[in-house]
Amino acid sequence: MALKIRTLGLQIRQGASGLWRNRVMSLVAVGSVTAVLLVLGLSLLTIININSITAYIESNVEIKAFLEEELDSSQVETIGERIRQIQGVTEIDFETKETALEKYKEQLGNQDSLLEGLEGENNPFPSSYIIKVDNPNIIGAVADDIAAFNGVEEVQYGKDVVDRLLESTHLIRVVGTVLICILAFISVFIISNTIKLTVVARRKEISIMKYIGATDSFIRLPFIIEGLLLGMIGAGLASGLVAAIYDYFFTSMHNSFGGIFVMLSGYFAPFTETLYNTSLILLAVGIVIGVAGSTISLRKFLNV
Repeated sequence: MALKIRTLGLQIRQGASGLWRNRVMSLVAVGSVTAVLLVLGLSLLTIININSITAYIESNVEIKAFLEEELDSSQVETIGERIRQIQGVTEIDFETKETALEKYKEQLGNQDSLLEGLEGENNPFPSSYIIKVDNPNIIGAVADDIAAFNGVEEVQYGKDVVDRLLESTHLIRVVGTVLICILAFISVFIISNTIKLTVVARRKEISIMKYIGATDSFIRLPFIIEGLLLGMIGAGLASGLVAAIYDYFFTSMHNSFGGIFVMLSGYFAPFTETLYNTSLILLAVGIVIGVAGSTISLRKFLNV
């Protein structure tokens, strides 16, 4: 056991020393990986925050079903029960004519005097049910079901806005996924070529090691450790830069827009948690592409 630990320690030192011996190539590789992972990290932050904003908007999309004027209380309750039974409906609130009028007065602010005389029987606002669903993709179908009920005069839910929101969200997620895959491929390519140059430079050393009986795994491991270290260093630098840029963005927006941005910032993903999760993702990606790059390079250019 002690021998294995010493052997592993030797191979780790060999991998680290490989970085130093080929420090120019290593520096270029780390810089390239850092740049790629920086773009990847910023892309992740953008996608995470867009998803957070989209989720907030989606959770607040609601259907408004306006009821016919002549309905009595039992008919109104019946419609409410039928709406509750529709699959996907999570919340339903009844809004009286009086409440609708008061809300409109609040929206008018100082000009609410325009609505004087509309109380009681003169109130033109219909009673309505306000409905929320668990999935914005079904909001159109739910609205169509409700519109078919007897006693429902009209249904509104901002169809065009919802459709555009769903299309935009899908497009952003697809583009983000494709971009991340492309950047990961580029990182693997960079590390693979860096390790390849290291292997070519050490062919004589490798031949001697094979001649004295070193196993294939013993020869391969330092190169894999070298690729892993390249990925980790690149990920660490990229994480630091992402954190600095993200903090600068929030500070600048706060200084420029003050209280407005503070209010809107609630729609963004949590600052500290988002940075922490992004850093973990970058570290994991850095390790994976570092090991993958080394493995690919060894398979193609090292006959061991």
